[in-house]
Amino acid sequence: MTKKMVWMETAGVASIIIVIVGLPLLLWYWQAVFSLRKYPAGSKVIDLTAVAQGGIWTQDRVAGYNYWWKTPARTPDIQLNQGEHVVVRLHSPDVLHSFSIPLMHIQPVDMPAGHTEDVEFDATRPGELTFLCYQVCGPDHHSLLGRFQVKGNGKSENDKESW
Repeated sequence: MTKKMVWMETAGVASIIIVIVGLPLLLWYWQAVFSLRKYPAGSKVIDLTAVAQGGIWTQDRVAGYNYWWKTPARTPDIQLNQGEHVVVRLHSPDVLHSFSIPLMHIQPVDMPAGHTEDVEFDATRPGELTFLCYQVCGPDHHSLLGRFQVKGNGKSENDKESW
C-alpha cells in the first residue's frame, strides 16, 4: 500500500468519525441552546410529552428509541409564578395529540407524532390552570390532564382573584 492510499483511507475513516460524533453534537446544541434563544429572555420553558399508552403528560424525554421500554412518570402539578412568560414545548412520540388550556382561551394545538409544537402564554393571575388533550388518542385519552399552579406575587388586589 502506498502512502497516498494510507492517507486517503485515514482521511475517509476520520470523516466518518466526524460525521458520527459531530452530527449528534450539532443537533444537541441546536435543540438545547440555539432553539431556546427565540423566546423572550427570562421565559420559563417547559417540555411536555403526551403519551397515549397510559394517557399521561410527562416531562420525561420519550422518543422512538425508548418508547416501549421506558415507563415515564406522570407530571405533577407544574408550579409557575405570577407574571412569568411561559413557553410549553409539546412533544408527541406516538399518535396525534392536541393541547389546550381552556381558561386561558388557548385553543387546541395539534401535535402530530414526532413533531414539536410551542405554546406561549403569560401567567397573569394566580390560581389553577388545567391543560388537556382534545384529540381522542387512545383508550386512556380521558387521563391526559395536567395542571399549572400559578403562585401569586402578593403585589396586587388581583391576587385573590382566580381564573
